[in-house]
Amino acid sequence: MEEKTVNSAEPMNAGGEMGQGLPAKVSVWSKVKKFLCQDITVELTPKQEKVFKEVHDFWCQDITAESVKKVLFHEITWQSTKDFWLQKIDITL
Repeated sequence: MEEKTVNSAEPMNAGGEMGQGLPAKVSVWSKVKKFLCQDITVELTPKQEKVFKEVHDFWCQDITAESVKKVLFHEITWQSTKDFWLQKIDITL
């Protein structure tokens, strides 16, 4: 069996048998994969962090049979409907 030595000054894909070594060209897929799989860092402002935490807490809350029952069998009255539609909404930007 033939033993191959590697010269660090020589490129890995140079010489050798066909199909041995690294590809000579970088394919389009390799470029796309490198772009899509790169590490990203996201920095949020305190307000963005607060909103993110509220959304996370909403989606990750525990749902029990009692809470489902409360939603499904909630009594709807004229006063509660009026309070809902006429509530004051504070819009802050």
